[in-house]
Amino acid sequence: MKKRKSFLDKLKEWRRDKEEQYAVAIMSKPEKTTILRSMSLPGVVLIMGSRRYGKTATAHTIATEMHKSRKAPAMVHLPPSAPQVTRQRIQKLLPDWMKVTTSKDEWDKNAVVIYDEAAQTAHARRTQSGDAVELDNLIGISGQRNQLLIFICHHSRKLDPNVVREVNRIIWKRPTYAYQLFERDELIDFTMKAFDFFAEIRKGRTMSERTKVMMKRANLMLDMDDFKFLQFENKLPHYWCDELSNLFEDIKKVGRRAPGY
Repeated sequence: MKKRKSFLDKLKEWRRDKEEQYAVAIMSKPEKTTILRSMSLPGVVLIMGSRRYGKTATAHTIATEMHKSRKAPAMVHLPPSAPQVTRQRIQKLLPDWMKVTTSKDEWDKNAVVIYDEAAQTAHARRTQSGDAVELDNLIGISGQRNQLLIFICHHSRKLDPNVVREVNRIIWKRPTYAYQLFERDELIDFTMKAFDFFAEIRKGRTMSERTKVMMKRANLMLDMDDFKFLQFENKLPHYWCDELSNLFEDIKKVGRRAPGY
């Protein structure tokens, strides 16, 4: 007669199954996809990785694709500390369906919001600040407002944990091996997978301009809803230019000098 399984036995099996699911996600080759197939409106996306490897440009490409397919407008949210002349120059270089904002009250419904460098208010050191609490509330109602929120940061430890917990998709843009040293514990394995993914793309090539372009186009994404890794490539949006890229870098430098950053 077959021995009846105890609840403890069932619990152990359940845990093994979950560990296997985790291992499959980590060890399996990422499925190829596209931005439109992998993104949802509403949703919360986090883009992380090395400086100057296309995090901001990728966010703008996502916004462009969502505008083409769903006519969604986009908000480019900048910190209030950003100089007005810089904000105006950025606005002139953007398409008319994309608006620069410095106040969260300006975020439209049914829109994509690009929160570059987490605009400092989402910083982990400011979790209890008024701005951080306001942002947490806006993330909570973004589903009702049908918004796709895109946060951009180098690594997740810089971000308010409330933001990280709400993410549906995580996109990596060439993290270095050292990034694991600064990541939140629960994301270390995923970051190492991203490091291996981009190392495979390089395959011992010298870091020439052609290699950099290949790596900037590549994206590794973790779908947190279905818990699986995906990969896609993106090109620069039609309006992207060196001047726009440099202006965004200037904004980030202002943010890094902000108190508590």
